[in-house]
Amino acid sequence: MSELHHPNPMGTSKGQAVSSTGLRLSQCFDPIDELFSSFFEVHRVPGLVWGVVDQSGLLHVGSRGVPDPSRPDRLTEHHVFRIASMTKSFTAMCILLLRDRAKLSLDDPVQQWLPELKVRYRPHIEPSTLTIAQLLSMSSGLVEDDPWADRQLAMPESDFTALLATGIGLDLPPGSGFEYSNLGYAMLGLIAKRAAGHDLNVLAIEQILQPLQMHASTWNLQDVDATLLATGYRLNQGNWEIEALLDHGAFGAMGGLASSIKDLAQWVALHLGAWHQEPRLSVPWIKRSSLREMAQIHTAISRPNTTHPDLTAQGYGYGLTIAHHRLLGRIVGHSGGLPGYGSRMEWLTDYDIGLVTLANRTYTALSDVVRQGLTHLVETGLVGVTPLPVSEELRRVYEAIIATYQNPQNQAALREVALPSYFLDCDDDRRPPDFGTLRSTHGRLISTDPISAQGSLRGFWTMHCARGALTMHAMLGPGVPHKLQFLGVASEPTAPGNR
Repeated sequence: MSELHHPNPMGTSKGQAVSSTGLRLSQCFDPIDELFSSFFEVHRVPGLVWGVVDQSGLLHVGSRGVPDPSRPDRLTEHHVFRIASMTKSFTAMCILLLRDRAKLSLDDPVQQWLPELKVRYRPHIEPSTLTIAQLLSMSSGLVEDDPWADRQLAMPESDFTALLATGIGLDLPPGSGFEYSNLGYAMLGLIAKRAAGHDLNVLAIEQILQPLQMHASTWNLQDVDATLLATGYRLNQGNWEIEALLDHGAFGAMGGLASSIKDLAQWVALHLGAWHQEPRLSVPWIKRSSLREMAQIHTAISRPNTTHPDLTAQGYGYGLTIAHHRLLGRIVGHSGGLPGYGSRMEWLTDYDIGLVTLANRTYTALSDVVRQGLTHLVETGLVGVTPLPVSEELRRVYEAIIATYQNPQNQAALREVALPSYFLDCDDDRRPPDFGTLRSTHGRLISTDPISAQGSLRGFWTMHCARGALTMHAMLGPGVPHKLQFLGVASEPTAPGNR
């Protein structure tokens, strides 16, 4: 087979926006489709499907190509692909579920659960305890192993335990730095089985997949309707060749799950909802705090080939990669690559938006196109930062500052909401503002914007005056009752205003 035939070259299917976010986004679905269609053409991918997601679920789906040349039907959100290392987020959630039920502790030594494990310490590495948390966060010291581990998916458990008993060598001291280890996640799969009393995939199906109605997701490809399974390909000297399917085995916890765009949209929506007080999608026994714990940097990544001028931090959480970006805020996600498949999911917690894409070509590199799509959504202003709720304490400070500006001679309201230390901090850079001077410079108050909360105890707002504007940054103290500890003022005396 010299070239995969695409019976419908543009083959783009479009979903219907189902939320207020989706209605705003509907005007930019065409550019997103064009972006992924261009990727499809340039990178010669047999089939590509993508979806835009918010915390309510799948907003839009597009596709190019076909699942298999012998089946000329167009790819849809229902077609199933191996998602490879995106599986790690499900494995990590299973471990946290067991932790939340006191079945294990993240501080447990790995050998407490895998007593057959023999860790071989090289002469320059001091022996130390290897923990479950270190496996989760890719700080175990196990060597990066993609070229080897991707072919071990079907390894029987008996062979896996024999491998552990023979001995595992370390590349770095445990806890000393980031190193991506599929073996570590295979070990987590066996730990989960022993802590739960049944296989990891059973735990995931019962506690995650079924409650989220991810009915197409499975570790056993034999369970997938043949008409919905995307066949995996590799490009060999210009010719498309089918990649043999790897069976589920002991390494399934690191990359064996298969899923669809429709199902993965539910998973991303669950994670987005963890950053809201009232999520639209939730599972009672999956704690939002545990989902947010997965999205914290537990091991920093700092390598020249992964730096970017707009990234202020990047690292690995629990089964997820995390980056902090000057424009996009917190970026959470994971890539996947196995023989026959490539995948990427990524979401922005500050903007309540995500993108998921699946391809049926070996190791399709999808990270850049997904990031470009999210950047487009933010740069065009079609998604905005989800506002935080304003606490009652912050609102009282807000009202007191407004009252004090309007009548600088009466500071009773300010003294009621401020800590004693607020009035003592007289350094030039931290001196409390003189409201009399501010009022004489800027004139009467015309209007005040709502508070933009940055947390429960800090926020900012702008006051529009007759001769310019003032932006107030308030920070409350940690003690109860929470009172003002610092007020910063950004003055724009020449800004245009109503005179």
